[in-house]
Amino acid sequence: MINVLYVTFASKNFDGATYSLMDLIRSVREYVNPIVMVQTKGCVYDYFTSNGVECIVCDFKEDLVSKPVKLHQYIKYALKYIPNHLMFYRKNRKCAETVAQILKGKKIDIVHINNTVMSVGCDIAQALDAKCVWHLRGFMDLAFGWMPLRGWDKYRHLVKHTDAVIGITQTVLEHYVPLDSKNAYVISDAVRSMDDICLVMPKEKYFLFCAGFLTEQKGCSFAISAFAKSGLATKGYKLKIIGEAHPKYMVKLNQIVSNTGISDAVEFLGRTDKVKEYMSCATAFLMCSENEGLGRVSVEAMFYGCLVIGRNSGGTKDFVFDGKTGFLFNNMDGCVATMQKATQADHQDIILYAQQFARENFSIENYGAKILKVYGKVLNHAIK
Repeated sequence: MINVLYVTFASKNFDGATYSLMDLIRSVREYVNPIVMVQTKGCVYDYFTSNGVECIVCDFKEDLVSKPVKLHQYIKYALKYIPNHLMFYRKNRKCAETVAQILKGKKIDIVHINNTVMSVGCDIAQALDAKCVWHLRGFMDLAFGWMPLRGWDKYRHLVKHTDAVIGITQTVLEHYVPLDSKNAYVISDAVRSMDDICLVMPKEKYFLFCAGFLTEQKGCSFAISAFAKSGLATKGYKLKIIGEAHPKYMVKLNQIVSNTGISDAVEFLGRTDKVKEYMSCATAFLMCSENEGLGRVSVEAMFYGCLVIGRNSGGTKDFVFDGKTGFLFNNMDGCVATMQKATQADHQDIILYAQQFARENFSIENYGAKILKVYGKVLNHAIK
């Protein structure tokens, strides 16, 4: 058994990275003794401990800051430059020292950083004399308007010299490091068990949009506008939306629905544990995010026999192949046309091919061997 410390967030809301980490741990647990480090106690801490995973708590500062765009933002950034850097170094140095003290007497072999902005994992690995694996899961700048606190040069240098770097898609990986780097690997997240599939035919007359938290970056308003322009509401189709939203953003979404005259055809379902049921019966699933790192929900749709209509960008284009595993669009008109196309046939051949592709490339059963291979390389021995 090897001991691996996983460094992750402790947000108030679950995100894809949290579920992906749990799937990773399940896939390697026969060979790995996992310990998860979170910033604070809360729902993420409870989630892992309830699943029998040891957790420790230590606060740290992420390596990110909002990217200044306007003049007043540049001024604010300049004024806070030194204080922010001092806080970053002091807080993360203390975190590394505290973790080393908490884990004193335990030999940690690998520190596995579970997200793009947590460079503190490198400091912890150094304090524990452990190898470091960095999991890059998204585009901090493109998706969220962030940039590394210490600048891109230092950030990319640190990533490049980590023992191993994993990108959840090729597009994510090459955004940060060259693909030919000796320590770089593309390993898609595990999303579902190989046997967790279903195929329901014929489909019901609705499109599905799903995100843990509904935001503009996820493309929720885009999906509503595309559905409105498609004219499919007049043919009995609906748009069902799963996920929670900030109250102010919810007001905006309801206003778009009202202004486009499709109030009777749009359903906001909130959070639900019936995602599989909704996906399996939908005409198609809409992935409208412009800078999605992977999109677990797109892969879930594939497992559950739901046609994926995805934006031709980000990590989506790395596994949604137009006309083979789903349909891609480039703009609003393309999305509208593709939605209309989805209603004109059952596209069962694409659905079945996508389902098999998901089982082969995104199953928990196949995931563990890929991760263990990386662990073996950084430790210079095979893990059996």
